[in-house]
Amino acid sequence: MKRVEPVKDKEKIAEVEKLLRQHNSSSIYGDLWVFLNQTAARVGDALRLRYADFNRIEGNVLNLKEQKTGKTRSIMLTSKALELVAQRRADNPDHEYLFEVDSNRAKGKPISRVTVSAKFKEAGDMLNLHIAAHSPRKNLGYHALKRGVSLPTLTKLYGHSSQAVTLAYCGIMEKDIEDVFQTIDY
Repeated sequence: MKRVEPVKDKEKIAEVEKLLRQHNSSSIYGDLWVFLNQTAARVGDALRLRYADFNRIEGNVLNLKEQKTGKTRSIMLTSKALELVAQRRADNPDHEYLFEVDSNRAKGKPISRVTVSAKFKEAGDMLNLHIAAHSPRKNLGYHALKRGVSLPTLTKLYGHSSQAVTLAYCGIMEKDIEDVFQTIDY
């Protein structure tokens, strides 16, 4: 099985969002793609978010108890993430969850992780990318490293046990290391 990697081309991140919006009857998948790329939240944690959770943010910080670790993580909400939450709340006043399903058989529940992975995979396949529900979380780390954010900072952001885990997580591969040597110009 091929490992899910971050989307290394920023333009492709925008293309995935565009495809998710074009090929689905609801904006929910495009909105979730954006939210996950903006926050590095785990998809399961994002799907459990209720609008009430945003009533308790301090400034632009959302304190989120992670399902996987049981730890509380502070997520800085970008202006884009805050605008998305506000727009979804305005568009879905009867919903409890930020990413709630509109279908009758799942009324009052968030979309499922399985469905999210399938929708993200479909969009990725159209662009020849191997992505799934966890890709946006990896995207943030990969692009932050490329911008010069320190590895210890990202390791703390993700709550990883070691920097080696973060490097692998962000998709830094032998090819990236080879590129360093290929671009030496002195």
